[in-house]
Amino acid sequence: MMLEIDGWKVGIKFAASHFIPRHHKCSRLHGHDYGIRIHIYGEEKNCVLYDFVELKKELRSIAEELDHHLLLPKSQEFIKHRVEGNQVIIEFEGKSYSVPLQDVIFLDVKLTTAEELSRYVAKRVLENVKFPPNVKGIEVAVDEGLGQGAWYYVPVGDEK
Repeated sequence: MMLEIDGWKVGIKFAASHFIPRHHKCSRLHGHDYGIRIHIYGEEKNCVLYDFVELKKELRSIAEELDHHLLLPKSQEFIKHRVEGNQVIIEFEGKSYSVPLQDVIFLDVKLTTAEELSRYVAKRVLENVKFPPNVKGIEVAVDEGLGQGAWYYVPVGDEK
């Protein structure tokens, strides 16, 4: 059995900016309207796989946290950054940006690609949602606009 929540249809979306070093086009600062989608896999218990309400609440919380921010990796592998007062100084590929600290959210990812963002959201869901034993896996997508995104699958419970 699979349960699906489509963030595009139920309002689990966010708008954010980012850049991806070493990409011919995406190394420039730009933004997207992102949608979060999730599949829950497992077996029904009393005719229900999992309650939509709790899961949508968690996904909305994550989307609200990311909304209208510059998404920046905590990792300094590809992008160097430092905080000076209330500014974040960002440097990569000979470029330098100064952005108000309040406009930046640092994420535990290597880069802010759809692939890494889907992994990030999946891990956050698993940290904050206690799935019952009948749930065997979750798959999270982060879309950069309609029709293009990345999925990340994580086994849950005894599937781990």
